[in-house]
Amino acid sequence: MEPLLQPALDMDEAQQPVDAVLNTSSRPQVTISNTPEYCHRIADITARALLSDPPDPLNVLFQRDWRGPLIEVNYDQIYEYALSRAESKTKLGASIVEADTFAAVACWDPRPTVEDDLSARNLEELAEKRPVFAAFIRDSEETKMQCLGIGQKHLGLSLMARDPLKTSEGAVRAVIEPLVERAKEQKLPIWLIAGNERARDVYAHFGFEVVKVIYSGEERVRSWCMVCNWPAKR
Repeated sequence: MEPLLQPALDMDEAQQPVDAVLNTSSRPQVTISNTPEYCHRIADITARALLSDPPDPLNVLFQRDWRGPLIEVNYDQIYEYALSRAESKTKLGASIVEADTFAAVACWDPRPTVEDDLSARNLEELAEKRPVFAAFIRDSEETKMQCLGIGQKHLGLSLMARDPLKTSEGAVRAVIEPLVERAKEQKLPIWLIAGNERARDVYAHFGFEVVKVIYSGEERVRSWCMVCNWPAKR
């Protein structure tokens, strides 16, 4: 099977346009990489996007679950968390896709090669320090397993964000739609979790369907488990 993502090996190569499947005259230019610079850029954009007006409620909840209920969530905290996620994912084979000079970004995981799921023991340890986040992980993983089954190859989409300081028509589409099209060609389902209604609606536009709504914390903050191309058409 042809690899879905072929990340560049260094910045010079990464800054070159990728193949024609991702770049067409109707879309902003797209590049793919897994370098530290791309990890920094996706973390920076994610942090600024999640703290734009209004702040993303799910990430605020997770930060307070981790650092204390009275903290004022700030850029550095979200950046640190997003950078850690991006670095751990890219080390295991994920790729960061950007469009129109980082007007929009997304992280694509060729799962199950990239699998950051926690074992039951680790989940118990996490629950002692971050009970809300541990419950979210448990519920989302159970939902994914119930939907896709055990051992089903699939892609994961995460850390999708648009730079709130830039205006670029089609940038969000450029980091999502071409990979969705290629996944359909390869009969691969795509799994993601939308952390707010706006993200949910964006993903729905590209063919993702809600599998389950998860309610987190006493505030019952919602997130949406979503899947695309499932069952895969044979």
